[in-house]
Amino acid sequence: MAALLENRNVSLLMSLTIFVTLQMMIGLVNGGIFTETKITITNKMSQVLTIHCRDKNNDDGYHVLQPSAGHRFKFLANPFTKKTLWFCSFQWTGQSHMFDIYVQKRDKCEDHSCSWLITEHGPCHVIHDYNNPECVPWNKEATLEEALKEHNTIG
Repeated sequence: MAALLENRNVSLLMSLTIFVTLQMMIGLVNGGIFTETKITITNKMSQVLTIHCRDKNNDDGYHVLQPSAGHRFKFLANPFTKKTLWFCSFQWTGQSHMFDIYVQKRDKCEDHSCSWLITEHGPCHVIHDYNNPECVPWNKEATLEEALKEHNTIG
């Protein structure tokens, strides 16, 4: 009789453990740990802007943005190492700049969505208010290939 009661308790404990584990897994998948991050880049200049964004393993390609036009791409940020990094080159008549458009440890994007407005003076991060973005300077001057080499060493 004692063995039957012990087996019943073990079975109940195993069932409860499986139930809680499944609930946690559903919560993690739906709750944000594996949610795609979306980056939106909008050309706020009066001229055409060419962008090229990539991380160390993926390349979003070249995109030509007319004034006021935008481009959006998405990816899965690494929930464990928190080292996801996307960087872009921005080119327009007579100018070329680089910027780390997404640094996982730096960027706290609302609902996994980051918006950037690109101006002649630098990128501006829209955090809460589209009319009051936080503008930052361009990265130090480097070619896309130099930036890729530099970022490949980060892990």
